[in-house]
Amino acid sequence: MSDSSQAADSPKLHLAQARLLVDRNTSSCLIVEAVIVYLAVLMMLAGDFLYSALWFASTSSMVSIVWLHSHLTTRNGLTDANARAYLNRHTLIAAATGLTWSALAIGYLDQDSLLRLFITLNIVCSITLGGMAPSAEYRPAFVSLSTAMMVPFSLYWLVALDGPVRGIGIGLLFFYGFGLLVSARAEIQTRETLAAERQRKLSARLQAKTEELEKANFAKSRLLAATSHDMSQPLQAQGFLMTALRAYLDKPEQHDMLNRIEAAWRSQKELLDAVLEGARLEGGAVRAQKHSVALAPLLDEICSVFENEAAKRGVSLRRCGSDMAAYTDPALLARVVRNLTANAVKFTPTGGRVEIWARESGGEVIVEVIDSGPGVSEADHARIFDAYVQLDSEGGDGLGLGLSIVESLAAALEAPLHFISAPGAGTRAGLTLPSTSPDTVQDIEPAASVTPVALGGSPLVLVIEDDVAVRDGLSHLLTEWGCRVIAAQSAEQALTFIALLAATPDFAVIDKRLGDGADGVTALGQVREAVGQSFPAVLLTGDLTGFDAAGTEADLSVLAKPADPDQLRALIASATAQAHQIRV
Repeated sequence: MSDSSQAADSPKLHLAQARLLVDRNTSSCLIVEAVIVYLAVLMMLAGDFLYSALWFASTSSMVSIVWLHSHLTTRNGLTDANARAYLNRHTLIAAATGLTWSALAIGYLDQDSLLRLFITLNIVCSITLGGMAPSAEYRPAFVSLSTAMMVPFSLYWLVALDGPVRGIGIGLLFFYGFGLLVSARAEIQTRETLAAERQRKLSARLQAKTEELEKANFAKSRLLAATSHDMSQPLQAQGFLMTALRAYLDKPEQHDMLNRIEAAWRSQKELLDAVLEGARLEGGAVRAQKHSVALAPLLDEICSVFENEAAKRGVSLRRCGSDMAAYTDPALLARVVRNLTANAVKFTPTGGRVEIWARESGGEVIVEVIDSGPGVSEADHARIFDAYVQLDSEGGDGLGLGLSIVESLAAALEAPLHFISAPGAGTRAGLTLPSTSPDTVQDIEPAASVTPVALGGSPLVLVIEDDVAVRDGLSHLLTEWGCRVIAAQSAEQALTFIALLAATPDFAVIDKRLGDGADGVTALGQVREAVGQSFPAVLLTGDLTGFDAAGTEADLSVLAKPADPDQLRALIASATAQAHQIRV
């Protein structure tokens, strides 16, 4: 079927044509009525007063029927459901109108009266030409009108009249064919115009919807950007203070109580991370720092995190595969595997299994989580990683935010993400990473235990943080770790303290957003310039964007607030150990 045929059968096209007829109905009726009056006047000038009255009454009645049909049958509005019926009735009325005009023209025709011949031809031509305008709106109405008018009248002309004037009947048939041709072209133009108008309206609605979504997304981003720092500050202070408090506890029940408090804190931290991490990825706050990573310890640690939850649900959880290494960011990879594992454990039924695999394939390493859960239908594959989409436990595996973050983290790692699942066949999802030799794995200091261990050499750590609670908590924690601390609320205050001590910091911990609109990266640059020496530093931030400047600073790491104290300690230990080796 051609495009034009499909357009002709379209309910939307019928609705548009019906609306055009209704909108122009009054003006069309007035024009036709003016023609009727004109012809009635001609008949009176010819002395045919009785026929003039018959003509006026009959044809005006048909005009009234057309007008009333349009106004009475569309009082409740036109819809896709009733438009076609309206057009069909309009076509029948047009045919009746054509027959009426044809019968009156035939009745008035007189070969011996030149004036009557003139008036009769006026009747035929005026209704045919006048009908071409509405035909641009709906051609079947014109075809029925002109056919009912022209065919009977032309045939009667050919039969009833004698002599050369009979040839006019053939000319009238040619005129009829010409009208059909013109109306066909007008119909094509009308359809193209209607299609273009629909496309314009659709484009306008799409543009408006796009702008609305962009505004909503921008408003969401602005809200998160404005509040993320403030939301993370209290959690950050709590984390530092809890870790520092552990050194003062000497009873098992006290440690147990603190463990419970810390578990609640981590749950709250993970919830905030889940909400903000997608925005941080978009803003460039999460950057992949790749190196050769041993996968076995990383995956074993993830197994240990979920083993209690899996046991409660009656799910078997284990790591599979041989020891190998991959070129990746261990923190981002761990987050991906944790989210996939959490999802698998949550939706795998009792008696099922969850396996965390690392295997080689064609010079690459595939890290994936395999479960024997209910699986996901193919129809849901396209939306399983969409944000805020959560499939029910019977429909498949899904988390509202976790899998969306997995996709974003995979993009940050530049690692292809695969998802294979079918109802009743479980799910396997994971990443493909570049393989490296285990000999190239960097020696990373293991995470600190829950009991603080002093950092060797008593490094001098500069803290620049405008929030008093965070600054005090971090200062106390660093002191417990065996560090000497310079705590300041601004770069200017830090420079004053450094000058009084006449010492250069070994490490700096700086908040990204300081008081009075000051920036942590700028503050670090000011201190380094003042002491004439570069020293390693970490930027703590709850902001979602604005990290391009951090990439230009040497020896500067970024931790998103609320940062885990163990992560911070590992960074300080690694940086100060390397500095000590260089000095030796």
